[in-house]
Amino acid sequence: MRKFILYVFPIILVLIVLVNLVFSESKEQTLQDELDEYIILGDVQNQNITYWKLIHADSTVISNHFNFLKTYFDLPLSQNGRGRGTFLEYNEVVDYYGKLLSNTNSEVRDIGKFGRGMLFYHSGYIEESLTSFTNIYNQRLPYLNFVYGSYFRFGQYEKSIEYLKREIYINPESKDSYKELAYNYLMMEQPYKLDSLLMDSISFEHVGNGAKRYAYFKTKNIKAYSKAIFSRFFKGFNAYGLLGALLILIVWFVYLILIHKFLKKRWGSAMLILLLGMVFAFGTSLLTDFNTYILGYRLKDEFFNDFIYCILGIGAIEELMKIIPLFLVMLFSKKMKEPIDYVVFASISALGFAFIENLIYFDEGGLKTIQGRSLSSTVTHMFNSSLVAYGIAIGKFAKKRNWGWYCLLFYALASVFHGFYDFWLINSLARTFSFITFIWLLASMVLWVSVINNCLNNSYNRSIIWTYNPEKLNSYLLFGLSAIFLLEYVLVAWRFNADVANSELQKDLASGFFLLIFLTAKLSKFDVIPNYWAPLKFWDWNTLFSIPRVEAQKFDIKEIIGEKIELQNYGDYGVLSGHLPVTGEVVKRELLSWEKDWYLVKLDTPIKVAWKKQYFVFLKTKDENEIFLTRNAQPVQVRLVNKIDDLAKVRKRKRDFLFVDLGVVSKLK
Repeated sequence: MRKFILYVFPIILVLIVLVNLVFSESKEQTLQDELDEYIILGDVQNQNITYWKLIHADSTVISNHFNFLKTYFDLPLSQNGRGRGTFLEYNEVVDYYGKLLSNTNSEVRDIGKFGRGMLFYHSGYIEESLTSFTNIYNQRLPYLNFVYGSYFRFGQYEKSIEYLKREIYINPESKDSYKELAYNYLMMEQPYKLDSLLMDSISFEHVGNGAKRYAYFKTKNIKAYSKAIFSRFFKGFNAYGLLGALLILIVWFVYLILIHKFLKKRWGSAMLILLLGMVFAFGTSLLTDFNTYILGYRLKDEFFNDFIYCILGIGAIEELMKIIPLFLVMLFSKKMKEPIDYVVFASISALGFAFIENLIYFDEGGLKTIQGRSLSSTVTHMFNSSLVAYGIAIGKFAKKRNWGWYCLLFYALASVFHGFYDFWLINSLARTFSFITFIWLLASMVLWVSVINNCLNNSYNRSIIWTYNPEKLNSYLLFGLSAIFLLEYVLVAWRFNADVANSELQKDLASGFFLLIFLTAKLSKFDVIPNYWAPLKFWDWNTLFSIPRVEAQKFDIKEIIGEKIELQNYGDYGVLSGHLPVTGEVVKRELLSWEKDWYLVKLDTPIKVAWKKQYFVFLKTKDENEIFLTRNAQPVQVRLVNKIDDLAKVRKRKRDFLFVDLGVVSKLK
């Protein structure tokens, strides 16, 4: 937090000043310019406001009326329940189109009837809407046949298709008509008719990628199907999005280098698996289409169905595509020698996968999602792939048998975790509880750190010394992730203007600041203990509570081992009150019942508690958040070593070392 305040925050302030000086909007924008900007940004509320201004400026343009009503009903209900969004109440819109009915211009009167019919249609009064539509004098009015086609889509596909074709003939600019017609062919399972529609260049341009893939998948047009898959990823390709996706990839790739000290010597394997991760990202479309069009399993906006689909139709498919590159490297390379190799190489594959996926989202309007995907989606991709790799590592190095079964088990877990994350963002009912995804993201990061820490503990021939210095990783993540925030801010300002960039920065800081600090704190918190497979953790209150701290905690075990200490009484009436003070030397850091941070102290003078002399004691800080010997008069837990032979055991248990009292420890000068 201190580094953010001292370094990052001033940079943000300077950048805000520069952006507002350089990219401030000095010229007057037309309403159409504003509208184009809001369409790119996906800002439905401001689109609706601009269309309202346009139809008041010229009430004869039917396309503006259609799009105004379309965006109006795309908005959520207002808090007072009288309208939608925050701009117009429903009665205002009804009154406006009511006034058009009395206009002297017959075209405007038809628009009034069209508007009234649309209001009835979206409000559920179907008979009233059809009555209003049939009273329109000009039945060739643009968008009228599209509405008819949309209405008859529910059960009367042939009739719907007839109206949509008529709309396309009358109004070739109606993009929605092409999409609706393609959707009808898809629902009627008529791929050859859909394929015929796509032969028209205008239809091909406006039909969605899903419909194209359906047509070519069913007609076995491999070349066209392949093009459709690749166009899905690169349709919105632009320099801004590419820059954002590249920075995310670089920041996290360097992070993996920092936690894998030998990765620098394996550039060839690392770049190969990164490239394979990108290539296999395209395979998700093929498996998804097979699942949908052959097995017939798809999202239905039903709670249970969608939950299972998210696990099997999304999680299982994507995790398979991300882990195949790791299997290929395992098959053809001998570089995989340590547990950390598997986790880091799986994470690199996931980074390549996420890079291609990010290109879909980082079109011009998606620039405002750069920081969100850098802190959430990209990280969860790496975590889930690491989980599968961890299963392999457990089988190969911890259990030393049946690593394939462990891989399958952890693959199933990764699929469930992936699907669980997505489900609360996809299903309409589950979206009400989308905060669960955020909580799960935090839990995933805690679990990911446990996975990486265990692999570090058991890597490098298990001979690495104990160290815990998060300063380097902490600083790198803080500055790297902050750079992604600032890049998004500059790119949005460059593409649009300073006002839009300022608005998006406020949203980013409100939604992403806590996550940035949490990831910075948690993903730099490793404590390497050789040959130690710790239980995996799903939650960590210590990290959450330590976020507001000004100074990051760190220690070097070499500064503790060998230190001379004095152990004093904690109170006047404890078990040890008659035996202390006593001096000694810290000789070793130990695990007691797999609990970390117990320190073995050899006493200069033995103490006799009850009937036996103790030459050694175990000490651990009373406060779990404190580092041993970081201050004088530090309260500690004291356990006695009654049997010297117990110190020779590989696995030491608490019950063999009796807890007797609390004490106060200080360094001897």
